[in-house]
Amino acid sequence: MKKMIIFALIMAISVATPIQAMAESVTQSDVEMQPSEQNIEQIIDEITSEPHPINSDAIQNVKEYIIQYWGDLGYDEIECQKFEYNDENNENAIRRSSQVDVFLAPTAENATIDGTGENIIVTKKSSTDMTKNLIISAHYDSAEDSVGANDNGSGVAAVLELARILKDTEMPYNVKFILFSGEEKYMLGSRWYVGNLSEDERKQIIGVINIDTIAEKSDLGYMAMIEGNKRPDDIEYDDEGLKKLAELNKNSMSDLFTSSDRFYLTMATNSDHYPFALVDIPAVSIVQDWQDGLNVNDSSDVKENMDMQRIVEVIEKVTEVLSEIPSNN
Repeated sequence: MKKMIIFALIMAISVATPIQAMAESVTQSDVEMQPSEQNIEQIIDEITSEPHPINSDAIQNVKEYIIQYWGDLGYDEIECQKFEYNDENNENAIRRSSQVDVFLAPTAENATIDGTGENIIVTKKSSTDMTKNLIISAHYDSAEDSVGANDNGSGVAAVLELARILKDTEMPYNVKFILFSGEEKYMLGSRWYVGNLSEDERKQIIGVINIDTIAEKSDLGYMAMIEGNKRPDDIEYDDEGLKKLAELNKNSMSDLFTSSDRFYLTMATNSDHYPFALVDIPAVSIVQDWQDGLNVNDSSDVKENMDMQRIVEVIEKVTEVLSEIPSNN
């Protein structure tokens, strides 16, 4: 997650209705269904021993750990989606981030390849509806000078724990757990993923819950970051104005989080929800409130500055939200 917030206002999406709670279909024990701080801490230790930016040797080690983790859980539908990028074209795309055809286009097409990345995707199939997909995601790359404990080891740990908890829970839709690479280069991986979806594949996505930087020690709550294209002419782009805009543009994913006073809506484009928002897919990024600033993208982002209970809190909220998402969204 970038420190600088980039405001862009692109989409508007419908509101969801509740479905029968998942708890009725749980086959695991109550203990197995609970987030484990021990598991979370072990994941953080394994993936944040050194900086692991996109196109580095270190990120390959992280990728292999993630694949092994999912395999050990019993997931057998694991895909690595490789992509290439060109730095100069990427900078141009960033400057035109509100233009779908530019921002979601491959940056290395007919250009020098400056690096490669890989998205890691595991699919949990539903036995009742094989057409609708919910995406739960995070980015697994770090900044160049950071081990990325909070940004975004915390998000990766949350996604991996959710994959463990939900492994044997029947869902009314497919769940795709996706770990994106290249978020620190302005969402390269999620842009590639969305840009390569067909129109039918986009329509099959009922929503996206992205988790990014949630666990630095703090008493503050969380932002549910969204994007939308409803922009009254008289709006002020201060904190209050952005909250008003967010209320106008809330979507079927973000609306589910704000039933809790620990989460509030805001408009922002600086995480992996944004490429989905550009093509009108309901998407939200859960990020901790940074009003006091965050120690990310440098050497201060280490496990010692994290509170694992915050990751547990977000996991518990996501599992609560999942029971309210309709498969016919």
